Amino acid sequence: MAEDESWLTFDFYPAGTDLIEQGGTGGTLFVLKSGEVEVKRDGRFVASIRQSGAIFGEMSVLLGQPHSATVTTVTDVQVFVITDALAVLEAHPNWLMQIARLLAQRINSTTAQLVKLREQVAGEDEVMVLPGNLFRSWTDPQV
Repeated sequence: MAEDESWLTFDFYPAGTDLIEQGGTGGTLFVLKSGEVEVKRDGRFVASIRQSGAIFGEMSVLLGQPHSATVTTVTDVQVFVITDALAVLEAHPNWLMQIARLLAQRINSTTAQLVKLREQVAGEDEVMVLPGNLFRSWTDPQV
């Protein structure tokens, strides 16, 4: 990445601003410095986030897909904005590891919630498995 760090800006957004719109694209990551945001998917509340350092937009950047949720400011917020995030992450692989840990924590939390829901709803036990093509892709460095 260039030494001038033009890929990183600091910005302010007032309450009620959509930082990310579900279905949109952009290749941008947001890192919350202060304030509160709300995450909604298909119009349904998912989470409220106030923790400084929280990241938004990483799934779209890493998967190369449209955003899976809308992130709206609840209060005035201050954020760091990383434009062309994929190029920045490729230049800083240690940041990718931090994002991988964050995503693993989210998966762990989601799995725990799914287990609780399963306990509440009587049914057959199902095992979650990774698709077979995932293992084949591990041997291909281009994937």
